[in-house]
Amino acid sequence: MSELETKINKKDGLKREIKVSVPSNIVELKKKSRFEAIAKKAKLPGFRPGKAPINIIQNQYGNQVNQEVLSEVLETTYAEVIQDKKLQPAGPPEVSVDQFVDGSDFKYTATIEVLPEFELRGIDKIKVEKLTSSVTQSDINEMIENLQKQRGEWTAVDKTSEKGNQLLIDFVGKIDDEPFEGGSADDFVIEVGSGQMLPEFDQALEGVKSGDEKEFDLTFPKDYHKEDLSNKVAVFNIKVKEVKELKPAEINDEFVKGFGIESGQSDDLMKEIKESMEKEKESKIKNDLRINLMKYLRENNKIDIPSVMVHREAHAMQKDWMRQSGIEDEEKALPVSNFEEIASERVHLGLLVNELVISRELKLDDDKVETKLEEMTKAYPNGDEIRKMYEQTPELMDQLKSMVMEDQVVDWLTERSTFTEKEIEFKELINKQQ
Repeated sequence: MSELETKINKKDGLKREIKVSVPSNIVELKKKSRFEAIAKKAKLPGFRPGKAPINIIQNQYGNQVNQEVLSEVLETTYAEVIQDKKLQPAGPPEVSVDQFVDGSDFKYTATIEVLPEFELRGIDKIKVEKLTSSVTQSDINEMIENLQKQRGEWTAVDKTSEKGNQLLIDFVGKIDDEPFEGGSADDFVIEVGSGQMLPEFDQALEGVKSGDEKEFDLTFPKDYHKEDLSNKVAVFNIKVKEVKELKPAEINDEFVKGFGIESGQSDDLMKEIKESMEKEKESKIKNDLRINLMKYLRENNKIDIPSVMVHREAHAMQKDWMRQSGIEDEEKALPVSNFEEIASERVHLGLLVNELVISRELKLDDDKVETKLEEMTKAYPNGDEIRKMYEQTPELMDQLKSMVMEDQVVDWLTERSTFTEKEIEFKELINKQQ
């Protein structure tokens, strides 16, 4: 359709307004062709199939044909303009029809955001922080103590409670002398100092013993997740039924074999624990370095980000959050605006990574894709079924390939980086927020 008339106006940022005029003869030919095709098959009262006059066909099917032709011409001419003008839309267009009248040129306006054009900066002299850490015997001993506690037994004791004890309680909470939803429970099990409840509730559980009753006030925070309780003062009454103390499991043959160590030797358990901690340490260090490199990339490459892509990503994040939270009603979900800041960072980074892949001609390593798939699937008891599901689902394989490509980008950046090393304790590394 070389007869198209087009005009592209630059708007704010990445927005472009495309005005298109399609000659009337092109539209009329398409209409005529569509009416003729309908006429050959149409069954109208008083006429044999395919014998109805064209003017009757036009009256009967005019609206349908207009909509079909409008949709077809919009789609084909928009695609032609995008290709001819070498535009890179960041998302679908917003289209408004300016003129669609018999005998006149068809005119419309398509408003789009285009992908930003930029050259990567700062990747010739990358300098970022890299963490280092060591797994000490003290770290290993602490891990073993935690395992002993996990396999330990809670036994009732006749003593006042302290942090780390387990309580069996009944409690009733009231606001203005009226019970409220979720404010009462019987035979409730809680560990003192675990942070399971609000701090005031937790503190009230210290220094009590079996048979005690206690009353205390609690003020719900302003940002409490239940808005109807926000900043309200509640009076709680608790009755302590039992105080329990944890008796850690003894390190013996049975304890060791419980972790899959057939020899039953504590030295073998300690060796396996250390190996596992070393792997976790390396994984944490690598992930922290990845975050630092991606942050460096973003900070050194400020670009315009298409709002349509941010909006799309924020909606996808909201859907993921709803799925993970078991929420189906969108009205009960967190507003999309809550996800927009992180969505913007993700889109920003995605554009930069994509440019790095294209400009440096990085190729996806199929062997690494296979290795990644193997690592992911062997973690499941039904690994073969998970593998089959991935291999038969293009969307899942695309996600997997994207993960591998990002790993390759991180490796590429790492090879070209110098580091300022920072030593931290193993415990701090493991608890570090990513």
